[in-house]
Amino acid sequence: MPNRASAVECISLAFARTKQLLLRPFRFGLWARLAVVALITGEAGGGGGGGGSIPNFNPNQGQGGDEHWAGAAQLISVPGWEQIRPYTGWIVVGAALALAVMLLWIYSDCIYRFILLDAVVSGQCRLREGWRRWRAAGRRYFVWVIAFGFGAFLVVGVVAGIPALLAYRAGWFEKPEDNLGALIGGGILVALVVIAMVAVFAIIDMLGRDFLVPVMAFEDVGALEGWERLLSIMGAEKSAYAVYVLMKIVLAMGSAIIFAIINLVVILILLIPLGVLGLAGYFIGSGLGITWDISTELLVAAFGLLAFAGILYVVGFVYAPGLVFFQSYTVEFFASRYGPLGSKMFPPGAAPTPRIPPSPTSAPLVPGDSFPA
Repeated sequence: MPNRASAVECISLAFARTKQLLLRPFRFGLWARLAVVALITGEAGGGGGGGGSIPNFNPNQGQGGDEHWAGAAQLISVPGWEQIRPYTGWIVVGAALALAVMLLWIYSDCIYRFILLDAVVSGQCRLREGWRRWRAAGRRYFVWVIAFGFGAFLVVGVVAGIPALLAYRAGWFEKPEDNLGALIGGGILVALVVIAMVAVFAIIDMLGRDFLVPVMAFEDVGALEGWERLLSIMGAEKSAYAVYVLMKIVLAMGSAIIFAIINLVVILILLIPLGVLGLAGYFIGSGLGITWDISTELLVAAFGLLAFAGILYVVGFVYAPGLVFFQSYTVEFFASRYGPLGSKMFPPGAAPTPRIPPSPTSAPLVPGDSFPA
């Protein structure tokens, strides 16, 4: 077992392991499968997207009530209950489907966390086989994620809602000008408390993704038992794990900036041929006399969704080094502190730290396997 590397030393080790896995040799199939992992786990998300204010479509201003702007105003106007009521059934169905899709995505993310760990440790990324192997562990982790997310949401809601309810019952909102100082001071205090709580919950979630997943993978246990074992491991080196959290935050911020720039360049490059194809399709359709109706709108929407999915996949493909680096950073730090993972990554005879990780060729992880101490 190599010596316990610090959170700072693990950066170079993670870079070395990333190069070994992705570039020595370069395997297109591995990158392609890792792109799927990046998309499902949401690691390749990054980019933000702002938006300006909604333009003024009031037909009584500007051009004197142009019918075009009046139609736009009707398009974005807020419908009343009489207009919404005939579609309430469809709205409920749509909301249920959206919730189901979100839960399915979270469920897939939980399983793919184990597939990602397996891929970085063994150097092999098998999606279908990994899904079968890690489905049970991912299901247990999914229960934890849902319970933790719901609990965190409830706690934040109570912390933010109780002061607002007390202020409402005290009549502060009825005459805000008479209680302006208390409202501002109380609002700032509640906001700071909520921000601190959200930060704590985010760190707990990160520790779960980074360290609870390996414990659940190697020991084939549930989340609660896994947390018990993980907390006992972390208790022996509190300062080392604190530095790890700080370094992970710094690395994540730097990576977000770098890949945001890369993704912007990639998307702009991809939009050029897509724009040319769109214009070509428009002129060809106009030349053939194709009218703009519901069928053509659905066809354009389908092509738009296909293009959007393709762009997302390319973004995931580009992010493969970042995906492998962060998982490598986690396993390099945790392997020397957690015997089962260390025995899998560094079998007897491996060179001690400092070291360049050998090319990962280990057999895939198997839930519940016993590993040498």
